[in-house]
Amino acid sequence: MTMSEQVAAEPTGARFIHVEAKPDHLESLTRSKPVNALAELVWNALDADADRVQIRITDNELGNPIIVEVVDNGTGISLTDAERAFGNLGGSWKRERRVTERSNKKMHGRDGKGRFKAFALGHSVEWDTVYIDADELALHYVIKGLSDRLQDFEIGDVVPASSGRLRGTHVRISNIMEPLGILSRDGSAGLQLSELFALYLRNYPATNIIFRGERIDPKSVQKSHQTVPLTTFSAEDGTQVTGTVDIVEWTFSKKERRICLCDSDGFSLHEVEAGIRPGSDFNFTAYVRSDYVAKLHHENALALDELNPDLRRLIDDARGQLRSHFRRRKAETASELVKQWKEEGVYPFAGDATGALETARREVFDICALNVHQYLDSFRDGQSKDRQFTLRMLKTALDENPESLKRILTEVLDLPKDKQNELADLLQYTTLSSIIEASKLVADRLQFLTGLQELLFQPESKRDLRERAQLHRMLENETWLFGEEFLLTSSDENLNTVLRKHLDRLRPPAKGKKRKEAPVLRDDGSQAVIDLLLAREVPAYAQTRREFLVVELKRPSQKIDLIVHGQIQSYALAVASDERFDTKNTHWTFLAISNEMTPEAARTVRQKGKAFGFFLEEDNLRIGLTTWAEVLGACRARLEAFREKLDYAATVDQGVALLHNKYAQYLPSSFSQRSDE
Repeated sequence: MTMSEQVAAEPTGARFIHVEAKPDHLESLTRSKPVNALAELVWNALDADADRVQIRITDNELGNPIIVEVVDNGTGISLTDAERAFGNLGGSWKRERRVTERSNKKMHGRDGKGRFKAFALGHSVEWDTVYIDADELALHYVIKGLSDRLQDFEIGDVVPASSGRLRGTHVRISNIMEPLGILSRDGSAGLQLSELFALYLRNYPATNIIFRGERIDPKSVQKSHQTVPLTTFSAEDGTQVTGTVDIVEWTFSKKERRICLCDSDGFSLHEVEAGIRPGSDFNFTAYVRSDYVAKLHHENALALDELNPDLRRLIDDARGQLRSHFRRRKAETASELVKQWKEEGVYPFAGDATGALETARREVFDICALNVHQYLDSFRDGQSKDRQFTLRMLKTALDENPESLKRILTEVLDLPKDKQNELADLLQYTTLSSIIEASKLVADRLQFLTGLQELLFQPESKRDLRERAQLHRMLENETWLFGEEFLLTSSDENLNTVLRKHLDRLRPPAKGKKRKEAPVLRDDGSQAVIDLLLAREVPAYAQTRREFLVVELKRPSQKIDLIVHGQIQSYALAVASDERFDTKNTHWTFLAISNEMTPEAARTVRQKGKAFGFFLEEDNLRIGLTTWAEVLGACRARLEAFREKLDYAATVDQGVALLHNKYAQYLPSSFSQRSDE
């Protein structure tokens, strides 16, 4: 006898299904905010292929909800599915199918826990369902549950559905224990449901979710919707993490701004605080969509977001994109004001922005200037020349030290505390101020390289440039030329003493002359300057490893020859073996640098089995010869990726001007700035 025949003959008796789980665990599954619990019931309906879900609320005479009903036109719950879904926690039938049967829509649930969220709303829950069996017979039965008997669900008699009863499930929640003011007519449940189902209803616009007789339509309360890709990276477990962030701005005010962590289909699986403050003008929700989020959810590790560095990286990237988004939005708000300032002649930028960096600089400036305009009467109502001065002050701070912008806006211009916090948030981390500062650093370095090359190879300055009194003084402030890892340590008197002690080996006095002990004098009688000394400390177990780079600068007109080769070798061997240093944990690199090298000297640094540029390599010592062309080329290679992103090329005029601005006192008189012609 088929199931249809059995039901037609006589109803099956009601029985209980026992859930194999501890009561305290089941009780933990019932904890949820009212709107989130309601959303779980809606998700269950949508996963059952419903395209119409009605949420009905019955209020008492005081307007408080006393009955909550969720009615859908889905496929219903078959008896087989009910026994499996209500009897086996975590054994949801949805695990076997990821799209709905009829409409092929993506499904939300898969863990079989959502039904317990209904008990967050009330003590008694009934699932009144009609489904179609294999023989096309419409069958009806009721499942009942009580919050104090979560381990047992009552499955009612299965009978033929009454005439006119359509398939679907009607969930009825009664005996409401806590006030559900958020679900009342004056509550915000409708807006929160718009937020929760925004991406789903965007993907499936034919779906209708009705709350208190009104269709949930996220588009009607959306100001904008933008999707931004996130940076792809490799997680610690080797997983390739990709994702996007959907930024939805709302027309209504929201107390909570959050980031919803979703799978790639946009189903929200966890929430975290937005972590940014764009200002009271913007009410938004961000949806991070990633398969990595789904992976963590299936591993029950999604709620541990603070402990997972890869998830934090994904969230931080989303927050960075949010900051960029709202900077642009604020800059757009300021556009009309900028137009007025241009007409007034007080706007400190000329022409249109060229390139991404200039656009970013103007965005920050426009945001700061907008805040000044909004909150300072003296700026808004003052004279034109005063506005011009204030705007130029802001621009100067942005150009020379972006971090000082915050101090000017908070201490000098005295903006309100909430506005200070907003601006601090927009300018923090590796956001705009840091980008501008880093970009300026790269641009300055490119200009310095161009200017230094001109100084070293221009015939007049090449002839007149003195290595220690001039070149040395400039380079001791530009140690990045030899590697970012080194810091100048000229204040280390012990090191200086050792270098001076062996200076005769490197720069022997002229024939017939004797060098005095103190002060150390050069062969021309002037006080000697020790070599350019760079160092770093590398933390190591039990003892710190120290690395030193000693650079012997030769004037550009002096070629490195075999005499220089012998001098630096003798000097390096003496210094490195000095009794003051632990040879095991102290490592030395000695380099002699000039414009040119004789062929004989060049042959010594092109030996098979040794790194290019070095003629001696031991466990704790390397000695080499190099040219400025090689050093400058290596610097440009390190900066090339940044230069390409900035789309920037330093001109000779810019490079020469930078040297004159920073190091005028160390430049030979023959090295003059070029004219503008």
